[in-house]
Amino acid sequence: MVWLAMPLTALFYLLTRKLARKVKNPLVNTIMLPALAIMALLLLTGQDSTDYQTGVRPLSLLLELAVVAFALPLYQQAAKIRRQLGPILLCCSLSVLISVGTTLLIGGLIQAEPELLASIATKSITTPLAMSISQSMGGIPAIAAGLVIIVGMMGAIIGFPLLRLAGIHHPEAQGLAMGAGAHAIGTGAAADVGNVQGAFASLAMVVCGIATAVLAPPLFQLYLWLTH
Repeated sequence: MVWLAMPLTALFYLLTRKLARKVKNPLVNTIMLPALAIMALLLLTGQDSTDYQTGVRPLSLLLELAVVAFALPLYQQAAKIRRQLGPILLCCSLSVLISVGTTLLIGGLIQAEPELLASIATKSITTPLAMSISQSMGGIPAIAAGLVIIVGMMGAIIGFPLLRLAGIHHPEAQGLAMGAGAHAIGTGAAADVGNVQGAFASLAMVVCGIATAVLAPPLFQLYLWLTH
């Protein structure tokens, strides 16, 4: 499985991408479907997931370069971003407050364990940051990482249809919403739609990551103080 891991991953991705061009359906997602196919293959063959992870290690290293590549659309849209920097920072900060605040509020209502809440509160930012921040608050990094992936996939699938249903057609607003709500996976989906959406999604992903690192721990401590 180690030697087949990369070819199979690339094959599933390319087939899904080709299908997505023909079938205009948000469920035909180039991240979700290959992931489900790989999971099904591992379960059917009884292969160890560790072997698969070893086999796709080069792709994981390339992923870091791909994240850096998000800087290109940011550079291309730099003039627009400078003109609207104040509203952008405000919107991203409010997004973080709403995301973390509603998580803590709902968790308090259902009397969820603080450890679980600390893991869920970082669900809307990119995986490395989410794991680090949740761990600093006493959460479980593995749960945080799993939720980040689920939220990202959901955002990539239903994000743009939901925005259009809400009457939000402005490309800058769409990009900010996708980056703030669905981090890197949503940013990838936004980049597929357009350069403007991709650029503003990249910016929102970065700003929301920083804002979450700053705001989530004190909000969590405030929640603990109010509930104990």
